[in-house]
Amino acid sequence: MNLNKLTEKAQEAVVAAQRLAEERFNTQLEPIHLLRALISQEGGVVPSVLEKLGASPRTLLAQVDAAIGRLPRATAGTQPYVSPEFRQVFDLAQTEAERLKDDYVSTEHFLLALTDDQVKGPAGQILRAAGITRDRP
Repeated sequence: MNLNKLTEKAQEAVVAAQRLAEERFNTQLEPIHLLRALISQEGGVVPSVLEKLGASPRTLLAQVDAAIGRLPRATAGTQPYVSPEFRQVFDLAQTEAERLKDDYVSTEHFLLALTDDQVKGPAGQILRAAGITRDRP
């Protein structure tokens, strides 16, 4: 995971996701943490993209928060580690950036990666249930 290949907003989202996992005492940094960070990012493009696709960011946030509440928790002070699913999303986002001939991974690439059918966890499920898919125009 090369954070130097992320746009500023994408870096902010990853940091916010990690902070969220720590605050919630989750044992792993999961794609659902990243989705929450993307949806709630101030000045980010993901909320407006979701709205244009007919999904309510507020409704999605409620579903995301409920999913985060079901994640395993550890004792205070335990540092969450990056889950294999998070690495997969990160790799898929890098692949999307390369496919689109972009030099850096952006928040939009993360959103595309989260909608990929390979992402089986709650983040992908919530997006697909809301009609957000990678092929939707």
